[in-house]
Amino acid sequence: MKSLSSVMLALAAGVLFHPPVRALDFTPQETWRALEGVRIPVLLFSDPLGRIRYQPPGNWNVSGSGSTLALYPPSVTGAFMKMFVLGHAAGIPEITTFSSDDLAKWCHNYLATDAQEVKLLDENPSPFMLSGKPSREFIFDYKSSGQHYQTSVAVMDWTDKEHLTVVITALAQDFKAIHDTGISSLFSWSLRKTEPPKASPAPAPTTAAAHPTVPGPTPIRAVTQ
Repeated sequence: MKSLSSVMLALAAGVLFHPPVRALDFTPQETWRALEGVRIPVLLFSDPLGRIRYQPPGNWNVSGSGSTLALYPPSVTGAFMKMFVLGHAAGIPEITTFSSDDLAKWCHNYLATDAQEVKLLDENPSPFMLSGKPSREFIFDYKSSGQHYQTSVAVMDWTDKEHLTVVITALAQDFKAIHDTGISSLFSWSLRKTEPPKASPAPAPTTAAAHPTVPGPTPIRAVTQ
């Protein structure tokens, strides 16, 4: 049984050093859906289980590749929403089993490197669920580069060897609006699983004739003398 401290170190290594296992690929494929005659942008992501469909907040700029997806609200300085797929060693307990104190400390990895006067404002159990999987969110208040910021860090188990983390950051006065918009967009997330190829039906057995013809000798015609 691993000690909690060693598990937390492994989690931190997953954030800082461990290359991600890219089961979910955040390289976006842009498409759209029609709603009452309006074309609404939609992003598609590939996953071994199928296709992820996600509708980002309207007019937000999107940039993604591999393990990271970044979204930026227009005309809001210092605000962003980012999603990360993080590979980790096998055998780490599920996120739901960690204490709030330990997981909150781990979430500090996503705050600004010069963050000062950090305060934990709130913890929210499952503010969203992706593909039916729960999440845990921690909201922090801090100062960075002489300004007052707030950041939410939500983490969940995407697979048994990967975490999916959603980070939302904004200046304190903008945070609630940016956060609520970003979290609301996650309810559009859907996974359409790829159906395995259907096996070709076996050919029907040939029905034997009720009275099979048995080959016999060639008949000889009688010749009248």
